[in-house]
Amino acid sequence: MSDLPDPASPHGETFDRIARAVGPADPEAGELPAVVRAARARLAQPMRVAVAGQIKRGKSTLVNALLGEEVSATGQLELTFNVCEFHHADHRRLLVRFKDGRAEEWAPGALSKLTVRDPGALRLLRTVRKVEVGTPSTLLRRFRLVDTPGLGSVQGTDADNTLAFLGIDDPVERDEAARVLKELGQDVRAVHADSASEMDRADAVVFVFSRGLGRADQQAVDSFAGAYGEVVSPLKAFGVLSRSDQYWPPVGETGPDGMPVDPYGYDPMATARRIADSYLERPSVQRVFRTVVPVAGLLGAGAQCMASDGFDPLADLAKVPPRRLADRMEDVNLFCVREYADLPVPAGVRAALVDRLGAWGVFLACGLLRDGLGEDAVRRALLERSGVTELRELVLRHFGNRAALIKLDHGQREITDEVARLRAAAQRAGRRPPAVADRVADLLESMRVTDPGPSELAALAAHYRGGLTLTAREVSELLAITGERGTSCADRLGLPPGTPVDVLLATARRRAGRWAARTGDPLLDRPTLTVARVVLRSYERVADLVARAQALLYGDGARTGQNGGGSDP
Repeated sequence: MSDLPDPASPHGETFDRIARAVGPADPEAGELPAVVRAARARLAQPMRVAVAGQIKRGKSTLVNALLGEEVSATGQLELTFNVCEFHHADHRRLLVRFKDGRAEEWAPGALSKLTVRDPGALRLLRTVRKVEVGTPSTLLRRFRLVDTPGLGSVQGTDADNTLAFLGIDDPVERDEAARVLKELGQDVRAVHADSASEMDRADAVVFVFSRGLGRADQQAVDSFAGAYGEVVSPLKAFGVLSRSDQYWPPVGETGPDGMPVDPYGYDPMATARRIADSYLERPSVQRVFRTVVPVAGLLGAGAQCMASDGFDPLADLAKVPPRRLADRMEDVNLFCVREYADLPVPAGVRAALVDRLGAWGVFLACGLLRDGLGEDAVRRALLERSGVTELRELVLRHFGNRAALIKLDHGQREITDEVARLRAAAQRAGRRPPAVADRVADLLESMRVTDPGPSELAALAAHYRGGLTLTAREVSELLAITGERGTSCADRLGLPPGTPVDVLLATARRRAGRWAARTGDPLLDRPTLTVARVVLRSYERVADLVARAQALLYGDGARTGQNGGGSDP
């Protein structure tokens, strides 16, 4: 039989009830009707995922790698300071929104031609508020990606005077960025504020670090863990260790034997993985991120977007003995500018390849070609090694499978905040809170009791905070039943698609029985007991849905399902 649907309740019905309780003409409702409409509409829209972090952390390159096409401008500093939002469209389109409220359709790619070095373009760039790019994309059918300008640390005291606030450490880069900001009539505070606003509107966040979690990055993480704890949390945020391939070649590194590391067999992604894992041991990082993923964004984008004629010089370089090639690439700068008699590709072409794939990507591609792989197979292998495939799958599974719950939570928070503002305004004026605020608050509380979404989100949040006394098996079941693997009944039970209905029912009942026993443990701590009760109710809902589907299939004589379960998978 085909998989049964998501057993979660239709969240939109509650928002509809709240909308009816508010009434569009209620003079005491303030902005509440608009907030409720926006929350209801959010459920039907693609999930908003903000790509955040300090400037020059490879955010735009990562967006291109995730989408598999070069839709985000990279390497042009003036465009770094604008919010850029990407959405699905049947044909490429570019919408430029201006600070005065105007919006104009431009030819795709036109904005990337603008530069502050052109006086006419500078006047135009100063008026741009936001850029929206539409492009055909499977990923964008489910998500809207928002490339934010750059986050600073709100703890910074000298932020008005230096771009170190946004994480620029190199004095030359800092001076250039300061010049461009001045030309654009912006400052670091404004860039930070634009990013903060998009973070606030986002349903989830991909937070990008450059090679390592430096002091400035850590300050930004700490700041937003406090200021945006409802968005930047393990349920709704990943960390990305970007530019991980820049650990190759391993200049100055030594192995356990104290000898220099040989670039020939060195895997920079393995080093980046160890670094990412070490960050996840920090409580300050655990509190914010579900995981930290090492990614070579440039390699991932190049693997998908490099023109086919780029493989011709790669094939020529692949004819060079690999150890000799590794030796020549040990100083990447020289590799890109010096002519070598034993390298069949001119320096300028080698530099272009490094710009496209990164040094490690060029070396890796040569090895794959040397092994006899064709162009398509090389592209797939490079993409896999870049970490982009893993990140994309994590986004789809962790964010995508829980999109409805996360958007529900976002809508509830916005409505709750607006109710609080109405009550606070009434208190300041010495009046009783408006009746509409009480009606909506009651409906929100009812929603938290009757809708499984809020309780499942709370259970997940408790798990990610740590401290629960759950076994590894119980953690796996908690994640599955709340949608980590998908939202059908089979997904929530951790069973394959097409599992017979009697097996689904037997499994759901058996799991419910085990979690019911768990809730009866008199020694269980309260946080774990609360989560166990949520998991139990979720299994009971799945069992009820499957039983009703079985009754429809087999009539009043439906099998109980107790004879078809077998052992737990």
